[in-house]
Amino acid sequence: MNKFLAKNKVNLEKMFLVIFLYIYMITFLAYILTDHFYSYGFNIGVLYSALLFAFAWWICGFRRNFLIAYLGMMFFLCSGILIKLFDHIIVMALDIFVNISLASIIWISILLIGFCINNIAAILGKCSVGRVIAGLWIIFSLIPFALSNLLFWIYYIVSHHYLRSDIILAVYQTNLKEAIDYLLTQNIFSLLFAFLGSLLILIFIGYVVRIICISMRKRIEFASRRYLWGSLSLTIFLLLLGVKVTYSFVGYEPVRIMDSLKNSVKRYTSFAKNRQERMQYLYNLGTLSVLPEHKGIYVLVIGESTARDHMSVYGYRFDTTPWMSQFVKEPGTICFKKAYSNYVTTVPVLTYALTDKNQYNSVSMAQAYSLIEVAAAEGFDTYWISNQERYGIFDTPIAEIASMANHQIWLNGDVGEYIRSNYYDEELADQTPDLKNADNALIVYHLMGCHQLYTERYPFEYQKFDRKVSKTSEYDNAILYTDYVVSRLYDLVKDNPNFQGFIYFSDHGEESDDGTAHEPTKFSHQMTRIPLNAHFSERYRENHSYLFSSLIDQRSSYWTNDLLYNFMVEIMGIQGAPMEESNLTLGNIAYDRTKDNSLTMHGERKIES
Repeated sequence: MNKFLAKNKVNLEKMFLVIFLYIYMITFLAYILTDHFYSYGFNIGVLYSALLFAFAWWICGFRRNFLIAYLGMMFFLCSGILIKLFDHIIVMALDIFVNISLASIIWISILLIGFCINNIAAILGKCSVGRVIAGLWIIFSLIPFALSNLLFWIYYIVSHHYLRSDIILAVYQTNLKEAIDYLLTQNIFSLLFAFLGSLLILIFIGYVVRIICISMRKRIEFASRRYLWGSLSLTIFLLLLGVKVTYSFVGYEPVRIMDSLKNSVKRYTSFAKNRQERMQYLYNLGTLSVLPEHKGIYVLVIGESTARDHMSVYGYRFDTTPWMSQFVKEPGTICFKKAYSNYVTTVPVLTYALTDKNQYNSVSMAQAYSLIEVAAAEGFDTYWISNQERYGIFDTPIAEIASMANHQIWLNGDVGEYIRSNYYDEELADQTPDLKNADNALIVYHLMGCHQLYTERYPFEYQKFDRKVSKTSEYDNAILYTDYVVSRLYDLVKDNPNFQGFIYFSDHGEESDDGTAHEPTKFSHQMTRIPLNAHFSERYRENHSYLFSSLIDQRSSYWTNDLLYNFMVEIMGIQGAPMEESNLTLGNIAYDRTKDNSLTMHGERKIES
């Protein structure tokens, strides 16, 4: 032992110095980047990552090229936390420590396992085979970490924002064509730069792997068997030690995002799995009822990506809603002035809007009751008529909610790889079943509306606006056409003797002016400002004058569309629903939403006018 210490005194001194400098540099870096000292106490995970790095550098003979390769790869593997800083997202000192330490542990562990492979091959006299296997191991082990961090940079170059889990979830819930449409709206130079940057990063990774493999090979090829066995045993010991002393890998940005994505998908799928349980509860409850004078036909029209900022009925300078502007003047029509979306992408919005889950309660998604479920349980004949595909990559809660309807019409089929509609939205009116004999029904229409690409959403004759800002003109044309479609849907039911109410709202708004559409990382409040219009028949107004008067009084109240379920249950007269929230129900005298207590982005932000 003494002989070993004497022989390796210089190297051991170097290792201790490296460990000290490693910890000091991380602490200093955390302070520089966050303006806060790391004050969470000593963490053995940091010491372990320092020890691994020092040991790996020693194995490679403290060569400078190893250090350069290590630092370059560390910069890349910490892409998530770096881009958070670039995007001015609050980052704690602990986040810096965790991500640097875990990135180092991942990187060095991959290298040390490659070193073990080389060692074993050298002991067996198969050095060339060992080099090949070790190289392949390092390359293939790096692939998931390289791809995840590469996505951070690609998204940042294209959008100039950090890649959040909800963005990945939105892609997961969409299809190939919608993703392509999004890319087509981006700056071509950003896309080109992202492609070239990705190519350079991949070349850099290959170069780093080559440097590391050469450093290890030089260390092993001329080593004695005693050194090979000793270094192999010590390496294995250090790797096994890491199982006990490292942080949870959920703290590492790519893993944290995937964990968040997994939990979101789990919540969504649990909604479908608990369907029978919810229906059994409704059956056992036995207290649900609909007051006789509330029975009749109700129509709910769900718009897509329609911002009230671009609707003339809400004061927009161009005449984009000629029919709606006249419609709101009719007796029985209420134009709500301060309606907002609860999120800025469709699936999260409608998951809340169509169930009793909202931003203000603690109902779990798995236990949330849908509007379709409750209406069907009360004897309403339910219709879901959609111009959107039923599924994206996986079954969403929207598709599950729609599947509960007694009658379903999907103009674009069940599963689509493309969001390019085969029909314009007016086909929804043509495909609506004959409602002459319907006496108690809830009909839900889901429009393609004003979804990108805007020019695909309307026929040529609606190309009325043609200004210098082409995207805005195209968007206004799409709103003009949506105005016509909504009028067609209203005409189908207005003369039906059983007609009671017609509700139109949008899932979220759109930022068409600068091309950011409704991307959460590029959030603007225009993305949340939506239309909400309600029309009630003369018979409904006579039978429910008090409720109608309350709604008129509340037309300037703040409302977020995750409260749609409450609103629909109220106007449809459903009594004894599982979740009754009078203070969150538009039309109820106890309704208490104001600007100060109304939220969006699922509680992350307050709304702004």
